[in-house]
Amino acid sequence: MPVVLAELLAVLGPWIMRFMAAKGVVMFAGFLGRLGLVIGTDKLVVKPLLDAATNLWLAIPPQFSCWFGAFGVSESVSIMISSLTLIVGKRIFFGKSE
Repeated sequence: MPVVLAELLAVLGPWIMRFMAAKGVVMFAGFLGRLGLVIGTDKLVVKPLLDAATNLWLAIPPQFSCWFGAFGVSESVSIMISSLTLIVGKRIFFGKSE
């Protein structure tokens, strides 16, 4: 029995290694593609959007911005900016407009 198993592994071993290598290459390429999308989204969407939102928030006079924080406006603005980032990222990279 061990001889048959050894012969079977000797015959199938190279094919199994080729399959595993091909699968590994596909997984690695997918990982690099996702990483590129993340980096591209960060540089092209998130940074400009956060810079614009920060500049607009800092343009509000301090006597008003303290009330915005008390009433929860800052949290809702943060949620809206996050959703806008997802929508803009989808439009840029996948070309889907609504």
